[in-house]
Amino acid sequence: MIAMASTTFKGIQTLVNRGAEIEHVAQKLGAWYTYAADIKQAEAEAESPGIFKKLFDGNSVEQQALNSVIAKKKLQEQEKQIRELIVWAYGVETYQEMIMLRRKIKAQREQVIYKQRRRRRMFLDGLLLFAGLAVSAGIIYGTIAFIRGAS
Repeated sequence: MIAMASTTFKGIQTLVNRGAEIEHVAQKLGAWYTYAADIKQAEAEAESPGIFKKLFDGNSVEQQALNSVIAKKKLQEQEKQIRELIVWAYGVETYQEMIMLRRKIKAQREQVIYKQRRRRRMFLDGLLLFAGLAVSAGIIYGTIAFIRGAS
């Protein structure tokens, strides 16, 4: 995702430097902020991974931490440069208005998309737990039946 955010960031720089209209820049900004929000959410989810992730994730703790730090620093730098580009090209008021709208949209998005992800993860974790309990109960029942049959 960081690669897509970086590519979008370069597109924003190009548009602003060419003096593009705010509408064209806004489309690219929207895409960049979407990638940035997804990266931040992925970091938050990595802090409390589900059972599947804990069991089957091939990344080491160090690799995960390094990737997270690099992505965070890169996003911070890009966000700083985007702020400077917008203020330079369109003024402080435009940037402040964008930030206010961003907060509103972010809150709406978190309510819908990220809650769905959390529900899905909780469902899968519950399903795995249920399957594990069913297998364990089957083994215990089979063992007891075997012991009774042998006596």
